[in-house]
Amino acid sequence: MYLEVRKDAVNDKILLGTIMNEKPNSARGRPKTLDRDRVLQTALIQYWSKGPANVSISDICNLTGASKPGVYREFGSDDGLKKAVLEVYHGLAIQPVIDILEKNQPTTDAIDALIGFMTQDRTALGIPQGCLFVMMRAQSEHLGPSTCDRLNKVRHDLSAAYSAWIERAKLHGEFIDIPTDIAALLLDMQHGGAMRMQREGVPRETIESVLRFALGALMFRDNATRP
Repeated sequence: MYLEVRKDAVNDKILLGTIMNEKPNSARGRPKTLDRDRVLQTALIQYWSKGPANVSISDICNLTGASKPGVYREFGSDDGLKKAVLEVYHGLAIQPVIDILEKNQPTTDAIDALIGFMTQDRTALGIPQGCLFVMMRAQSEHLGPSTCDRLNKVRHDLSAAYSAWIERAKLHGEFIDIPTDIAALLLDMQHGGAMRMQREGVPRETIESVLRFALGALMFRDNATRP
């Protein structure tokens, strides 16, 4: 694959990264065998930048030089391709969030890591703005059943990670006393809102400030504010 998740060894931060040396342009002629990684990479970038409902298999074939029969043999359907892309994206941009939440670290460090991951300079990394997961949720009525099932599973896993992290923070007296499921939804809303603002061109510094205010409001600052 051309995209990867990297780690900043100096600052111990998880980074979205690109190792794509060239844009996925149309190939000359049709390849003898389907390049699965190239198709997935191209579909990922196209869905991420334009929205999954706005990209067809014909578009992917035109960009990669793959044949429609070859794509259908490999992925079964448009639904199968979108599901496969979501699985790739999960490893690239969702699992790192879960890893941050599951790491044994102070709550403030986890918040710093989450905000840092969500507000990375996508332009510098050569990847689209926003979040494909958020876009797929917004366009779910246009997606097939397999993709929707996978989408719901990803959403459940992320919600479970948020909830477990909140419960640990509560045990350490670092989180305000609101129902965990409500707090998890608040975190999910902040993630989705930050990604939408990013696509709308809101400056990174502004998004970071909004996230720090919103997430900070869920935490106890010192012993004086605790019950």
